[in-house]
Amino acid sequence: MYRTNNEQHANQQSSDNKIDLKEVFKTIRDYKWLIMIMTFLALFLMAVTLYFKPSIYSSHAIIEIKASGKQNSNMNGNDFLANAFAAYGKEQIDKEIEILKTFYINNQALNKVDFKTKYYIDNKYKQSELYNNVPIKITQINTFNNAILGKKITLIPQEEGFKLTIQNSLEAKANNLLFSEELLTLDSTTIHPYNKEIKTPYFSLTINKNKEFKHPIYFKIYGDNRYVYEKIVQLNLNISQVNKNAPLIKIEYQDNIPARADAYVNAIAESFIAESINTKNEQNDKILSFIEEQLQVTKERLKESEDKLEKYKISEDVIQPSLQAEMFIKESSNVEIELSENKLKERLIENLISFVKHNNNLDAIAPSLMELQDKPTLELISSLQRLQLEEDELSAEYTNQFPKLLSVRKQIGNIKQKISLNLTNLKSSIAHKNINLIQQQKSYEERLRTLPTQEKKLINIKRDYEVGSKMYAYLLEKRAENEIIKVATLSDYKIIDRAYSASNPVSPKRTLMMLIATIVGLILGMLIAFLLKAMNNKIHNKQDIENLTSLPIYGIIPQLKQKSVKLEVYNAPKSPFAESYRSLRTNLQFVKKKDQANVIVITSTVPGEGKTTTTANLCSVFQMAGYKSIVINLDLRKPTLHTYFDIKHHRGMSTYLSGKDEISDIIFSTEHSNLDIIVAGPIPPNPSELILSERLPKLLDTLKERYDYIFIDTAPIGLVTDTIYLMQYADLTLVVFRENHAEKSFITDLNGLIEKNNLSRIGVILNGSQTSSGSYGYGYGYGYGYEK
Repeated sequence: MYRTNNEQHANQQSSDNKIDLKEVFKTIRDYKWLIMIMTFLALFLMAVTLYFKPSIYSSHAIIEIKASGKQNSNMNGNDFLANAFAAYGKEQIDKEIEILKTFYINNQALNKVDFKTKYYIDNKYKQSELYNNVPIKITQINTFNNAILGKKITLIPQEEGFKLTIQNSLEAKANNLLFSEELLTLDSTTIHPYNKEIKTPYFSLTINKNKEFKHPIYFKIYGDNRYVYEKIVQLNLNISQVNKNAPLIKIEYQDNIPARADAYVNAIAESFIAESINTKNEQNDKILSFIEEQLQVTKERLKESEDKLEKYKISEDVIQPSLQAEMFIKESSNVEIELSENKLKERLIENLISFVKHNNNLDAIAPSLMELQDKPTLELISSLQRLQLEEDELSAEYTNQFPKLLSVRKQIGNIKQKISLNLTNLKSSIAHKNINLIQQQKSYEERLRTLPTQEKKLINIKRDYEVGSKMYAYLLEKRAENEIIKVATLSDYKIIDRAYSASNPVSPKRTLMMLIATIVGLILGMLIAFLLKAMNNKIHNKQDIENLTSLPIYGIIPQLKQKSVKLEVYNAPKSPFAESYRSLRTNLQFVKKKDQANVIVITSTVPGEGKTTTTANLCSVFQMAGYKSIVINLDLRKPTLHTYFDIKHHRGMSTYLSGKDEISDIIFSTEHSNLDIIVAGPIPPNPSELILSERLPKLLDTLKERYDYIFIDTAPIGLVTDTIYLMQYADLTLVVFRENHAEKSFITDLNGLIEKNNLSRIGVILNGSQTSSGSYGYGYGYGYGYEK
């Protein structure tokens, strides 16, 4: 019985659920030259791309962030006047990183390193950039149209100067062609002189000649520093922290010119440090300016008080005030000085309150709080520092929604509110002290009124003098301190490693890119190979047959290298080819009728599939097993079977069916004892009518009595109807399909023919298979059969 539909479906599902590695390797082998060409093409294109792509080098420097304010702590840690004018405390490293990225810092570096003009020369089919030893120098650049920025301009040397032309990119030319966008052009006929300003519709500049040159030089202009920063620097600059546990910042810049990368990295680091020093000097300048202003005012008041005192002593003939007057002068002066100090403290507290509102890092206010003698707030600062460290640790390990992190941040917010409240209360406390001091001052003034007029005037004049003298001495002291601070000002940053660029480029990774190109080429080649195979409508393997029909496959015959294939089962009996026929023979024995001869018809769908070769070798392998066999050639239109056995075909089936010969006249013996042959005979004009002759059944009945197996070689079933008629006499019909020759549609047509003519007892042989020899013919046919 043929395989059931359920078995076929189960086998097909099993086949669909796994990848046939043999088939994959077979496809790769079949299309190996295509895959190799695609791989070579990918390598070639990548090599060309990498040749024209400039190498990019990385330069970097390391900056250390020192503890802010340490250098001045010994001088002014307890100086509330300096703290009153100090800027906010030390910034976090991420803030310093963002500052280094700003245009403000980079603008200072761009003033030191020239990015506004880039020069190129032709070098072995590509253009290479020049940085040092450039034959020309472009200065005094003014642009009138930003469209020229970044465009490559060609300078062509002439005897009396040079010509300029613009190289428009392919993109610009395409936009001009598709969207009529205007192309940039220069008058290429005008000869311009060196060292003189030239003007075009797009720019004006001066080209200075440094040395003689003969070949064209190309250059690009990039406008002002802002344009350079946005279009070039930002894309290649990277600022990062070296290690989260170390206050080190890495400044990295990538450029195709290593020397320029080094110069720019150093310029950024130096500009950043210089800006830090300038910022500190600005703070000291504020303090010194205030001190100078107060010194001038105090000096004038002191001079005025001194003159008044001197004049009053001379006019009133008073040398020294009384003991009581001395006491009033001293106490009243102390009150005046304390009021002046409180005014400065109030100014300091206002700065501290503003600082708390706008800053996260409150460490810097600790010295000022010590000067103000605010111990509770100092304790809060200590708690805040502890919580901030804990916050940093939790933030590094957990997300912002982690409960403990949320709790710590809430505590930090509460402490900041308390610090702000403490400072507000401190400000109120000083205000109350000032009220009391003013009341004391009024009290002294009331008591002074009880003194004699002459002494009262003397006390007032001397009090003013004493206050002015002490304030003047205090201000002189502070001016000296801040002048020393300014001279000794150091940056909070230090260059640990100056700019250094490695000799190996960071991009492109040429070895890696070539490896990727190889892999891409291989993958692309294989994809195309599998696509071509999928588009190929030929039968490639037994799976194609199994997917299209439920007919059993009785054998798979391997492909032989030689073009002419004859009786190879005799020529190479131990070859895979011969073994595949033995396997086919075994499979056919399972469907053999018992105690009577078996008629096997061999056909194909179209010519060239090897049905005659299959017939000749199949009957030969049966006779080798001792079966009495005969092979009949009923392909009367194009008979070739006789050539396999070297038999003349002057008589045969055509002469027998036409009545010219008898059975005994047409049976020829071969050189093999168990194998006879009936050739086709001369080609008749009416082969179809002859096959319908009543003599054919008589012949077959006679042969069944003499032979175990009768093999019939017929015409292709897809071309003529002869074979369909002959199939009624067959116990089994074998249809031969040649791999990579027969089309899949042939199987579909065969299915339709079987259904239309209600045919049965049909099997398939796959010929010319390129599958590995170890699997030819095995595993097919066991359990197949048919009901009698």
